[in-house]
Amino acid sequence: MNKKMFNIMILIAGIFFVCLFSNVVSAQEINYTYNYQYDGVQVTSLKYEPYPANPGEYFDIWIQATLGRSTDYVKFELVEEFPFSVDDNENTTRIYEDFSGEVLIHYKVRVDENAVEGINPLKVKIITSKVSTSGIISSFDINIAEAQTDFDLVIQDSTTSEVSIAIANIGKNTANSMIVRIPDQEGYIVSGTNGQMVGNLESGDYSIVSFSVSQIGKSASDLTVEIDYTDSIGERRTVLKQVQINSQVSLSNSTGMPSAMSGSFAGGEFPQQGKTNSNNYIKIGILLIVIVALIFVYFKYSKKIKESFKKINFKKKNKVGSSEIPSWVKNFKEK
Repeated sequence: MNKKMFNIMILIAGIFFVCLFSNVVSAQEINYTYNYQYDGVQVTSLKYEPYPANPGEYFDIWIQATLGRSTDYVKFELVEEFPFSVDDNENTTRIYEDFSGEVLIHYKVRVDENAVEGINPLKVKIITSKVSTSGIISSFDINIAEAQTDFDLVIQDSTTSEVSIAIANIGKNTANSMIVRIPDQEGYIVSGTNGQMVGNLESGDYSIVSFSVSQIGKSASDLTVEIDYTDSIGERRTVLKQVQINSQVSLSNSTGMPSAMSGSFAGGEFPQQGKTNSNNYIKIGILLIVIVALIFVYFKYSKKIKESFKKINFKKKNKVGSSEIPSWVKNFKEK
């Protein structure tokens, strides 16, 4: 296999891994360059890891700053504000007196388990006077990963004795040890069990649960559904969702017989259960691997295969050329 084909194979493999892990951030740390100046203090760079920071966990942050010659006192104070905090044994202040030059400030910061995904500002107050408590607040962007997930619910079907609810995991993460309950609420009564164990519900999947629910009174209202699950960082979460029941639908009550109900998630009909985006990635990955393998085998062994065919053809020719002279030719020569 020549160098050109090797480079092509490497490119194909690279495209495959980019497609497969396009939603995964490979960097474990992030560096920012700053040019922020305040009263002789210049913040030049920031670094934190891991990237992104995870809810419920710690991350390390390093802030590099340059103190000017005219600065005889500088105080850096980490502002503890949701979703960031430090342990009791971690000092939030760093004080530099009669010093000029570069300093590197390190903090170990905890992210609240209820932190919102995305960019969250970490604030540091800079004070340049011993007799003052005021200063300037510098904010640093910290990217927080998503640990929770979200759900979409619709009434899928109903009979005189039960109602079926379709629950789709529309978030990015798996909902582990998921339990669905119908809590006590005005307008509805549940017969029998009010909770069902679903198990692990992956992103993009859905499940259907059924309950014996009766509506009290003639007026229709939204049905409250409680979802308990464990998120990707091990935190137990509770989500309350409302299932809309329109006025044309009545559950088992005295006003009439129930009618069948059906619904669809926003953006389309119900997907087939068990088919997720991850399955598509797996299929694409297997196809690309097979293509790369075939290209590799062809260019690595094609020369040997051609040589083998040449040897076979050469032997056949030699065999034909070295065959014995027919008897009629011998008799003709003797005559």
